[in-house]
Amino acid sequence: MAKGSVRKKGKKWYYRFYVEDASGKMVQKEYAGTESKSETEKLLRKALEDYENKKFVARAESLTVGELLDMWAEEELKAGTLSNGTVENYLGAIRCIKKHPIADRKLKTVTAEHLQSFLDLLTFGGEFPDGKVRKGYSKDYIHSFSAVLQQSFRFAVFPKQLISFNPMQYIKLKRQAEEVDLFSDDEVEEGTQPISHEDYERLIKYLEKKNPPAILPIQIAYYAGLRIGETCGLTWQDINLEEQCLTIKRSIRYDGTKHKNVIGTTKRKKVRIVDFGD
Repeated sequence: MAKGSVRKKGKKWYYRFYVEDASGKMVQKEYAGTESKSETEKLLRKALEDYENKKFVARAESLTVGELLDMWAEEELKAGTLSNGTVENYLGAIRCIKKHPIADRKLKTVTAEHLQSFLDLLTFGGEFPDGKVRKGYSKDYIHSFSAVLQQSFRFAVFPKQLISFNPMQYIKLKRQAEEVDLFSDDEVEEGTQPISHEDYERLIKYLEKKNPPAILPIQIAYYAGLRIGETCGLTWQDINLEEQCLTIKRSIRYDGTKHKNVIGTTKRKKVRIVDFGD
């Protein structure tokens, strides 16, 4: 919040405070008060209140969807308790959204119709703003985009009070007609695409030159099917060499607010046993 002061020149008191000009620079403004210091201080408080209100309104009027997404990512997403994987997933969705014209729309002008059209394009595919025709994204990707928009617009309503209602509450996620593969591997987690063994071998060769200590956790994650945070959360008490199994009950993630790694539960807050070896 802007701060100000009063000073006396001759018989009169004056009040002054810094304001942000059109270029973003802070400049000092001074105004005449009265011969009473207390009355001039009241004028200062009123001027500061008016300035903050006008500044807030001006900011809300000019803010774009892309700027809202950046604000939400910095103040809520990175500072929250979501796993590293989810945070990176949402940040990736934000980067994709910002490539679409909807990101340049003023927040105050965005309607549920705009958002529905955007999500329909992502779901069913079509001609994208860059002129290329693409297929629709998977259901998991669509849910990520929807979650990002839902939470960021909710954030704009409260605590930011930039808009009075959340247009995402009127959105319906539609589904593509699914093609059924009778011979698909339903043991693979939905939306997960494992890397090929050739890619894994290339990664190991790269790490041998660039970062050898990273090889072991990558090997454990690859062969046991663990998330990287779960791999880093393993202790010797979790490893049963006789039974050849791992107990997965914690995960390590980076806390962007505290700027350090913290230990928490697994993504689904469940303990599971994973076999390894023969």
